Amino acid sequence: MISMPRVSVIIPTCNRARFLPGAVESAKQAGSHLEIIVVDDGSTDETPEVCRQLSGIRYIRLPHNVGLAEARNAGILASAAEIVAFLDDDDLRLPDSLDSQVRALDASPDAAFCYGQVLIADPLRQLPTGEILPRRCPAGDIFWELLEHNFIPVPSVVARRKALIEAEMFTDEKGVEDWELWLRMTESHPVVAVQEPVAVYRKPNSTSGQLSSDFTTMYKYMRSVQESALKLPRAAAAPRSRRRRARRRFVNGLYRSLLYEATAALAAGDRGAARAVAREAVLLRPLRGRADLAFLTVMRGLRRLMPGRANGSGSRVND
Repeated sequence: MISMPRVSVIIPTCNRARFLPGAVESAKQAGSHLEIIVVDDGSTDETPEVCRQLSGIRYIRLPHNVGLAEARNAGILASAAEIVAFLDDDDLRLPDSLDSQVRALDASPDAAFCYGQVLIADPLRQLPTGEILPRRCPAGDIFWELLEHNFIPVPSVVARRKALIEAEMFTDEKGVEDWELWLRMTESHPVVAVQEPVAVYRKPNSTSGQLSSDFTTMYKYMRSVQESALKLPRAAAAPRSRRRRARRRFVNGLYRSLLYEATAALAAGDRGAARAVAREAVLLRPLRGRADLAFLTVMRGLRRLMPGRANGSGSRVND
């Protein structure tokens, strides 16, 4: 008698064959009674050959590149388990983490999914940096808090397959399709969380080759996602003051995130990326930005990196 898998782990991949074996092996160590589905989104590198050598996986090759959202959806529809976990090809699952999340989900039958913290890793070597996100994991009814910012890392999510399909799965939201889906699911369902790291997330930068590394473009899509979510029935029926508060807190958080990324780009010596991200920050908060200490610190850093500053030329940044 063939037993059904308890969890289907969906790993979409495209042209990152060097990372894929590590992701698959980490999934195997994360839980029991697993089905691991690798969805090859039209890779043109050695991914098909690498997958032929990987044991214990179901390999699905899409005829052409359809994008991350549709690749994940293909994995969901092909899955055999009642619970689905998501893992990108360059991220890692921590040992026994899936089993602990499944137990948490079993204890809360009304919950649509369970999530947890992730260890942040550098984009080149996948080594933890010491940073853990999110700092806290709220549970229960998190819809309004989630409207203010996306604190749910994709590789930490273990979801009920039925809830995913009822929410119409992922849509093409250019790198923030996960947040858009979590908002639709939490509008009508509670969630559970484990207050511990469950995965290792490779943090993007401007040269890492990850979709989410284009920060300024992604932040624009995030604003679009929030506006769409504010039109969902639950948000639309709420007092206008609550929607305004969600918008304000989202923009303030976005402003702080942009300045953080600008500072990180400066530290890496990437003046172009730092300038582009700082420009987006001041467009978000033009009055606040000109007098904000963090913004002024970024601008001083940009001036120090300007060619000719050492000999007294190049006294300003042209935005």
